Amino acid sequence: MATTRSQLRADVRTELKKDPNGRIWTDAELNNYIDKWYLKVQRDGNFQWRENQGNTTFSTVVWTQEYTLPTDLGKVLLVRYQGTNLIKTDKINLKRQYSTFVSGTPSKYYTYGANIWFDVLPESAWTVDFDYLKRLAKFTADTDESEFGSDFDLAIVKYAEFLAWSSMDGKQQTASSQLQEYQLELDTLYSTYIFDNMEDLTFWLQRGNRYVTQANVLDR
Repeated sequence: MATTRSQLRADVRTELKKDPNGRIWTDAELNNYIDKWYLKVQRDGNFQWRENQGNTTFSTVVWTQEYTLPTDLGKVLLVRYQGTNLIKTDKINLKRQYSTFVSGTPSKYYTYGANIWFDVLPESAWTVDFDYLKRLAKFTADTDESEFGSDFDLAIVKYAEFLAWSSMDGKQQTASSQLQEYQLELDTLYSTYIFDNMEDLTFWLQRGNRYVTQANVLDR
């Protein structure tokens, strides 16, 4: 079952062990830290988490070259028209290729602003299959649930702790320790769900009171 923002915030307070009544960090501040993690973990995973997989379809309109992109678009993966994968290009290349746009069957596309454009004006109505990596929406209410599974909860808590301690003078060492614990959790999640190259991982190992990095999982 997915975890609500309210529960995540409570978990952060429990881990902080210092401010159960919100006198140092308000609920709004902890909510902000949780939101920052929500975007950061997507970026840290290069939006490759399964929760970032998106797909939509739309129909072309005859002689209409421009269509609106999904509002949660992070990165285009594949655009397919009439069962054919379209080639990505850019606006300048097409302007060099065509002095005026002609009608036909699209073979290329480009994105510009909030829209996707085809290289030619579609001659017929057809369904476009659009695969992409999406950006997950931030929490807006305490009852909102994380789109990530509960196994991401500890990573959320550790990064929120890092931000909380970073906001206090004289707590940089504590903050650094929480950031290292976050990195350990992230590496575990990354290796479980999306890695395809072990060199992408950075492990933090404790040596007495210090943490050192170890990049190769095989030497662990």
